[in-house]
Amino acid sequence: MPSRFRWTIFPDPNRDFPHRWTDWWRLSAVLAVVLLLAGGLVWQQPLQRAFTCGWFDGSAWSAGDECVGLSDGSYDFGLDRFSAVLHVVEQQNAAAADKCDPQGTPVTVGVLLTLTDRNAGGRALHELEGMAAGQRHANDTGCLHPMRLVVANVGAYGPDNEAVEVARALADDPDVVAVAGLGLSRQRSAEVADLLAAAKVPMVSDLITAEGFDQTGSRDDQPDFRACDPDITYPRGIGRDYFYRVAYRNAVQIEQLAAALPGRPDFLMVPTGGSDPYPCTALPLMQRRFGGKITEVKFDADEASTVPLTAQRVCGAAKDVEVLYIARGGDLARFLFSLDEALVGGRCAAGSVTVVSTSDGLRVRSPEDNAMLEDLRLRALRSPSFTDGRIRLVSTLVSGADRFRGDNPGFRDLEMAFAGAGFDATHLDDGWAVNGYDAVTTISAALRTLPSAKPVQRSQVNTAISGFSSSGQAVAGAGGPITFDNSGNRADAGPPVVRVCPQPAPDGDRPARTPSVVVHPGTPPDC
Repeated sequence: MPSRFRWTIFPDPNRDFPHRWTDWWRLSAVLAVVLLLAGGLVWQQPLQRAFTCGWFDGSAWSAGDECVGLSDGSYDFGLDRFSAVLHVVEQQNAAAADKCDPQGTPVTVGVLLTLTDRNAGGRALHELEGMAAGQRHANDTGCLHPMRLVVANVGAYGPDNEAVEVARALADDPDVVAVAGLGLSRQRSAEVADLLAAAKVPMVSDLITAEGFDQTGSRDDQPDFRACDPDITYPRGIGRDYFYRVAYRNAVQIEQLAAALPGRPDFLMVPTGGSDPYPCTALPLMQRRFGGKITEVKFDADEASTVPLTAQRVCGAAKDVEVLYIARGGDLARFLFSLDEALVGGRCAAGSVTVVSTSDGLRVRSPEDNAMLEDLRLRALRSPSFTDGRIRLVSTLVSGADRFRGDNPGFRDLEMAFAGAGFDATHLDDGWAVNGYDAVTTISAALRTLPSAKPVQRSQVNTAISGFSSSGQAVAGAGGPITFDNSGNRADAGPPVVRVCPQPAPDGDRPARTPSVVVHPGTPPDC
């Protein structure tokens, strides 16, 4: 008698069969086994793949509760606020060769960044827009090598190695000739730089400022890493022979602050612990440069309720007070607002409080993507004490942009590319877009030195970037001319120091911009 099943699994449709749901048990059992085997293979991957994170091409995957990996612009990692800029990248990738030498060999540049870490906030969008604007300018009339971008999102920095795995995906792509970005000043960024250097991929970092994060471990600055966690690797330097950064390192920023505001501050506000390289490497430099042991006021960066307690401590001094703020900018608005509450409520003995910060303090000029933080930011910048000058904020810039806006052709190129891509000009204010643009532009400048008709090698790009030195050619950056020293650090005098001014009320539907004025030594920083 013929079988009731085909291949002993599928019910035969030519027979009067099946009649009952139990007739499907064989097929159901086979499908269950297949799914279990597939699930086991997926689980064994370094990071679990997920349908919502690029299941079919494997270029993006889940890490914790977010998507990380690579995108050429058609995928936004499930983050709607980045959809528009990634759509621009996708369009520019497709049109990369339109204005270039028709004989020019194409290249791919990776842009590696965190789109979601809390220490980036809303500025991550501006950074990526700056990188896209850099691509747009690179592929303008006369380019030799059409540039495609691949966006590498490392997600929020956590205990896992997703940043390293994302960097490995870039390193394993033979079309990637260089990487811009590298994320923030974190231990994972040091590991990423070393992995890419081992693959001979040149890197131009846009935002990393901490000591140790250069090719020599910031040897010339004589840094002290004892305040940092003991299992760090950056004291030995990172990305040997292949790492460069357009952001001004903390030692240079601190020198600029000391020159603009001579004298000995009263307090130094710093977070507890040594896991974050940004404050733990800056703290001893501040103590040394400003003349000895300054009273430290500590708070817990993981517990927001401790920030107002530091304001109470500062308010105990019956004088005009100066506070060095050595922490991430995400807590600064809360500190400023807490000071205003104390002054307005008559609970602050200080006549005035000047808060002095390295470049992350400029985060207050940037709208937050978190509603609670944005409310705090606006309250701080429009508070009575900030408006009448009893609270002042002075900070270095992450770029040289404010100094060069009026007379730098490189900044005008950025503005044109930014507008051409349809981006909001207010996103240039915090400097992250400027440095994202400059990192990509540095790579573009290197590519313009290479023959158009020959394939581009990573080593050629690296050699060209290393030639942008004080004794050679400079890159025409939006933040000013860019050259590098032997450690891969930006080699010019340093960024401007600015006073952040009160933010006016919005004008209709137009977003309110936070103005600033450059502080000159010996001149009161008046808005």
